[in-house]
Formats: sequence, C-alpha cells, structure tokens
Amino acid sequence: MLNDKRSLLKEIIEEDSTYRLIYDNHPDTICIIDMDGQYVRVNASVEKLTGYTPEHFLLISPEQLFEGQDLNKRNLFYSRALAGEQGSFEVSFRRKDGEIRVVHATYAPIVYKDKIVGVNSFVRDITDLKITQEKNLTEKKRMRDALRESEGQYRLISEYSMDLISRLSADESKTYLYVSPSSLALLGYTPEEMIGTSAIDYYHPDDIEMIEEHVNLYFSQGHVSKMTYRIRHKDGRYIWFESSARYKFLDNSDEPGEIIAISRDVNERKESERRLQESQQRYRSLFEFNPASVYSVDLEGKYTSLNSNLESLLGYSREELLGRKHLEMIDPEDLHQMVVHFEMAKQGKSQNFETTVICKGGSRLEMTVTNVPIVVDGQVVGVYGIISDITERKRYVEQIEKLSYLHSLILGSVSEGIYGLDSHGRTVFCNQAAATMLGYGISDLIGDSSHHLFHHTKIDGSAYPLEECPIILTVEDGIPRSMQEDVFWRRDGSSFLVEYSVNPMIEKNELIGAVVVFNDITGEREIMRAKESAERADQAKSEFLAMMSHEIRTPMNGIIGMIDLLLDTELDEDQRYYAEVISSSSNALLSILNEVLDFSKIEAGKMALEYENFNLESCLTGAVDLFLPEAAKKSIQLQYEIANDVPSFITSDPSRLRQVLVNLIGNALKFTDEGSIQVQVKQLTAYNEQSSLLEISITDTGIGIPADKLHQLFQSFSQVHPIMNRKYGGTGLGLSICKKIVEMMGGFIAVESTEGVGSTFRFTLLSDVRGYASEEEQQGLEELGASDIGGAGSLSEISADVVPYYQGEVVMLSPELQIKQDDTNTLSLLIAEDHPVDCQLFIQLLEKLGYHPDLAHNGIEVVEALSAKKYDMVFMDLDMPIMDGIKSARLIRQLMSADKMPAIIGVSTNISKEEQERCIASGMETVISKPLKPWEINKLLEDWKSRRAFFYEL
Repeated sequence: MLNDKRSLLKEIIEEDSTYRLIYDNHPDTICIIDMDGQYVRVNASVEKLTGYTPEHFLLISPEQLFEGQDLNKRNLFYSRALAGEQGSFEVSFRRKDGEIRVVHATYAPIVYKDKIVGVNSFVRDITDLKITQEKNLTEKKRMRDALRESEGQYRLISEYSMDLISRLSADESKTYLYVSPSSLALLGYTPEEMIGTSAIDYYHPDDIEMIEEHVNLYFSQGHVSKMTYRIRHKDGRYIWFESSARYKFLDNSDEPGEIIAISRDVNERKESERRLQESQQRYRSLFEFNPASVYSVDLEGKYTSLNSNLESLLGYSREELLGRKHLEMIDPEDLHQMVVHFEMAKQGKSQNFETTVICKGGSRLEMTVTNVPIVVDGQVVGVYGIISDITERKRYVEQIEKLSYLHSLILGSVSEGIYGLDSHGRTVFCNQAAATMLGYGISDLIGDSSHHLFHHTKIDGSAYPLEECPIILTVEDGIPRSMQEDVFWRRDGSSFLVEYSVNPMIEKNELIGAVVVFNDITGEREIMRAKESAERADQAKSEFLAMMSHEIRTPMNGIIGMIDLLLDTELDEDQRYYAEVISSSSNALLSILNEVLDFSKIEAGKMALEYENFNLESCLTGAVDLFLPEAAKKSIQLQYEIANDVPSFITSDPSRLRQVLVNLIGNALKFTDEGSIQVQVKQLTAYNEQSSLLEISITDTGIGIPADKLHQLFQSFSQVHPIMNRKYGGTGLGLSICKKIVEMMGGFIAVESTEGVGSTFRFTLLSDVRGYASEEEQQGLEELGASDIGGAGSLSEISADVVPYYQGEVVMLSPELQIKQDDTNTLSLLIAEDHPVDCQLFIQLLEKLGYHPDLAHNGIEVVEALSAKKYDMVFMDLDMPIMDGIKSARLIRQLMSADKMPAIIGVSTNISKEEQERCIASGMETVISKPLKPWEINKLLEDWKSRRAFFYEL
C-alpha cells in the first residue's frame, strides 16, 4: 500500500513536464512528503541548503534534521497539511556539516482526484534574511490563499512564488507566454498586460546585447543561465532583476520550444552593493588621502592597516609595520601614558593626547594622537589611530615663549634706539639704547607725549611742526617712512645726527601707533669719507695693476717671442747658449711678474673664481706635461696616480687648480736633482653627500725643508733657503699665492718635509657632486679630445718624446706640427697690433705655420682693410691707439655684411672675466693671451678651417 502511494506521487509529478522543469530548476528547495512523513522526492536545490545530495537526503528521517521544538513544529504543520491545510513557518534544522540554519517553509497538501495524497514543502534559507516588511507578509498571505484554490502542481508553484515565473517563446521576439501573478508586485504589470508582449521591450537598452550574447552562449548548450540585468517597471523606472532560465525543448526534438525563467528583484541588493562600494571608496579615500598619518590596530595593538603618510613619517615600509605592535615606536618615557590611553580606547572611549615617537633612523618626533575605537555589532574590535607631526609647532611655540621672555633683553641689548608711540603720540615702550642716546631715563619717557622734546627741528635748524613730522604722520596714516638724515635733541640741549625708520603698529587690522628705530650717525661722516677715499685708492690700484700688466707684458711678450724665433734659426754654439740664457731669464722674469700681479690681485680682493664642470685627469695631465721635458733633462721620473673612487668630472675652477699644480710641481722639480716626483689624487670623506672632498699631494725626493723653517713656507716673500734661492731664483710668493687660492676654493694646504730626503705638499679640493658630468656628457667630451690619458686609477708615466717641447709658457712646435704650404692658402688673415715687436713676432709665427698675414696698426686701419679685402680671421689686439679692439669689433659687426664677416680673435696681455665678457659681447669669437702660443693659434686656425668647410658643404 505504501509503495502504491509513493508511485502515485511520482506519477503526478511526471505528468506535467512543465511542472517538472520548474521543479528541477527552482532555486528554492521543493520536497514531496508522503502520507507517512517520509521524503519521496526533492529537487537539486536541497544539496545547497542541507549539504546532502538528493539521493542521500531521501534516506534520512526528519529526526535527523530537526530537534526538540523545531521537530514538533515541523510535525504540526505536516499534520495540518494532511488535514487539508497549508501553512508557512520558520524552523531551524541541522545541516550535514552540523551547522544550524533557519528556513522559511511552506507546507501544502497535494490533492489528486479530491484526495490528499501527500504534502508539498517549499523551503528557503532565511538565516541571513529577516522578513520584516508588511509587503512580504501580505504576499505570503496571498500565496496561502492562492494555494487553497490551486488544483495543479504547476499552479501551486507559479502562483504563490515570490519570484516572477515566466514562459517565453524561444524565437527572436521572446514573447511572454505565461507570467506569474508576482509581476504586479515586482513590475507593476498584471500578467494579462505582459502576456503577448516581447520581453525585449522591457529590457534596458544598454543590456539587450549582453542578454542576447548570454542566451546564445548558455541556452544553446542546454545549460541553466543566470544573469543580472535591468528591466522597466510600469512607472518608468528600471529595477535590477536576477533570472535563472533555460530552454524547454520540444518533445523528441532538439528545437527549443520555450524559455522557462525564474526572476527575482535584486534592486535592493544592488543598491546595497553600490552603497557598500561607495562607502568603501569613501573610507579608502579618507584613509589613504588623509593629510594625517592614519592606521588601525587590533586589540593586541598590532598594525592591521596604515596609509602611506605613516610610512613616510616613521621611515618604515608597510611590510615592516603590519603585524608589529605600535607601542614599539613610542618613547619609553611616554610608554605608560600610551598604554593607558590605548586601554581606554579599547573600552570604547576616544582619546586625544600628545606623545613622542621614535622613527626608524632613531630620530624623535612630537606627535598628537587621536585614538578612536572600532565598534562592530556593539563590540570594540580594534582602534583607529590618527597622528600628526607637531614637532615644528611645539618648537615654534617654545621659540615664541622664549622670544616673549627675551623681548625686554633684546630691546635692552640692541645698539639702535627703539621706542613706540600709541595713536595719541604717547610713548608706550623704549629701550635703554634710545634713552641713553637721548639722555633720559626710560621712566621719564614712558606714558608721556615726549616726542616733541627730542624731535622739534629740521636738519637746517628750522622748526618742525607736528603736522609735518614723518613720525607723527605715520602714527596717523600708517604709511612707513624713513629718513637718512635728521636731528634729535638730547636732554642737555645738545643735538646729534640720526638715521631712522618708522613703521606702523597694527593689531587686528587696526592702526594703534608706530615704532621708531634710530641710529646716531654723527661719527659716520668721517667713516664715509674714509671709505670713499679707500675705494678711490683701490680703484687707482686696480687701474695701475691693469696698466702695469699691459705695459710690462707687452715688451716681455716681444722679448720672449723674438728669442724663440731666434732659437729656431741657425746659430753657433755660443749664440745658442746666449739665446737660451736670455730665454730662460725672460721666462723667469715673466713668472715673477705673474706672481706679483696675482698676489696684488688677491690682496686687493680682485681675484674671482670661475667654477665649471671639467675632466680632472685632463687638467692634471695638462699641468704635468709642462714639466716632462725638464724632468727628462734631469733624469727625474715624473708620475701621477688617480685613485679609483675619484670622480672623472668635478666642479671647480680649472685654471686656478692648474695654477696651483704648476706652481707646486715646478717647485718640486726646481729643488729636486735626482729621484722622482709623484702627484697623487685620492678621495676623502666629505661633510655631506652633495660634495666630494679630494686630496692632491705632490711628493719629491729633493733637498727638503728644515723643520724650524716650515712655518715660514707659506708667508709672503719668505725664502726658506736664501742661499738655495739665489741658486734657483724665486720671489717667495708662489706658495703664498697657492695657499690663498686653495683657501678661496674652500680647501687647505700643508707640507711635510725632511731635510735632505724630500717634501710632500698636500692640499684639499672641495667639489660639488651635482656638477659631475653624465655618462653621455663624458663620452661627448672624450670624443672632443678631453679623454683620460692613462685611465683613472692607473699609474701613468708619460714620455717626453710624445709631447711638444715646452719652454716656460711658450711652446716650440715640433716638425710634425708644422703645416704644409699647400694646406694654408685657404685662409686669409689680418693682424691688428700697434706694438712693432709684437707685430714682427706675430707675423713670423704665422709664417712658420705657413700663412701670409696682412697687418693693421689700429682699429681704423682694420676697418679700411676689411672694406678693401675679404679676410677669414682677424687677430685683434685689445689695446690699440685711435680705436681699441673692442670698439673696432663692434664697428665691424655693424658695417660688414654676413658673407664678408671675419672671425675676430681678441689678443690681450691680461684676460679677466670682465674683459672676456666685454670681448664676447662686442662680437669676438674668443680671446687669447700673450705671450702667444703657437699650438693655441694653430688650433684656432684648424678649428676655423673645419667650421668653414662644414658650412661650404651645406
């Protein structure tokens, strides 16, 4: 009998394929219970709800699911269903994994041919959902009423489901064939209004393409499709729907006949998700972009989250802080206070206090901290912390307090007289210096309108009406004023000259008086006259130095140049010896002249450093090369070494560095007759990361210096070896100049020496790291010829055979540097020089290089020569009669057309920075100095020929 009843229930279910399709795919759990209370059929949703597979679920009894009152309640409603009643109730049950869940269950009798043959159970998990709205109660009541009237299982499910159950045509129109009554509550349409219309008409236009793709992808494979989209309500608004649907195929066919869809309103869920996302975004923005440092800790005080500002503040990375206790960062002296505040925050009480935090590097910062408890479901689960750095503010407050405390001391200690007047002209404060200069006591002035007592006449002796007094005017209009000269009167009737300024006192945008600051300048007149006299004398000295430089260097240039030309001719042994003695003496005299002029410039404060980025080794080799021929003659090994960590490029004054090197190497070579001279460069530890400190040492094996004479070494005009100096020569200024130049460049110079063994001179050089050339710049410089010789870090010994022969400041060209006659006819040259010896020297020098220059003796002749003939280059002496070189260059730039414009090279005996700037501004290409250097002139000519050839090719 029991088997017959169960078979009957199964037949009823299998009769209607539509009901079976809905039954199998309904998201709620649907159970069929026989007359004995046993489950005989469940849909697939039971596994998600209970954890049991449908097959396993049918083998268990209700007692395994329900306990106590819940089992009684289930049995009660089951009994009522068998009695012909339907009912809904909430009940708890135990899942397979032991978890207790709450469900909403609807029990209804299954009636077949006017007989109850079983019970239908509709179960939905409502553990996380509480049905509190009246709408849901009404809907459940409507479902119960509809269930009483339903005669079929299909009607039982569709009519009383809270979801929208629909059947649609499978063609492109997607026409509604059936719509459950819930359409009215969900969409505002009655089923009759929707049946026969296309579902596409209800979709949001932006979702249609997505829906079509989804349907084609899943339906064609016979899968259940679940998608979320927007659908139009009758009132015109769109609400979010979530639908589960699949094809119902025609009998014995692969052709889809209908689409069965179960849809529910998820608008509230979507809105909740949107609000949650917005809330999370707001929280994240507030957290991450807060100008303060924000973090959260758990109840153990360990960091659980933090923003980037906290990383920057403490110096730790996020990875280093997460999971670490925040109390570890607190100064031990403040730790107890921090623990107390943290415990109070854990009790739900917000805290605000100040403390000291220790950062990663050990530095201490003063912080203001706000602790806010994190409360979830009425319980504190952590603490938010908001901290701000108030170190500077506290220091500022302390400084203000200190300044306030020292205000009277400051007023009393300054030498200027200071007093203040209120808006009525009464003295409100006065310092001791003002009272002393005026001959009053401070108490005599405070509180009285005493200004007229010491300021009542002008400097010419006429009366000073109050309405014209600058001080009283500022009190009235608030405009600052100052006077370079005025008269104040003392209490004893004597007067003195003053310089004063008066400024308004403003409080809350309201003028409340003025402050006067004055100085007694009576004695400054004599000082000003003395200063002006000293400046005139200094100017005269500078002009004298410039004139002497030109007047002495010009004949010296002629002497040296002519001797060099003479040495290049056929001479017998005696003649050559005499000429070499004259040349050596001339160069020595020029060296002495240079030292005297440099020393005078330094003493007058006229020597300025010109910083630039340059290759250190190129500068060093340039200085060493000068002495290689002399070292070779004396069989002395001259070497240099640069440590590996020394930068290739430094920022300093290369010309002054070279001057120091030349002087020190020259001294070493002068006093060394055998052995070696070594120049070494190494790097020392600088005081900051932006600077590089270099030490350059010159070590020789010469005669050495007595220990009791070392202190005289860098003194002006001192000669440690009077007898030796008569042998070697010298003014005693070289080392003094070196010392002053090194100190001007921010370094110091020292010497270590043992008499008879040798000496080591050391000096430091400070360079800015930020001035180093990049790899690209360095490569470019190397391509232009500034490459390292020997390589940094290597010990290089340069042979005298591979460099030109240097004699003092003049280079004697080797045969390889002579230019063939055929290669020079492409340049026409003009020399502008008034000194006859320099003219002859310049002409012969150029002729030796293969050129045939023309000659002009002043600026007018230069302009006339350029008007008559096209010249490629003009060597322009700066000091010429009638019209000097700079004026001539300007006139040439104005008169000559572009196709006839020559390159103008300035020539001078003394090239200062200001002189160079004037020459370039006048239109000159560059400036060269006397004595003339053949290699320098040859390089200028070769460069100009290359440039001209380049433009001809264009």
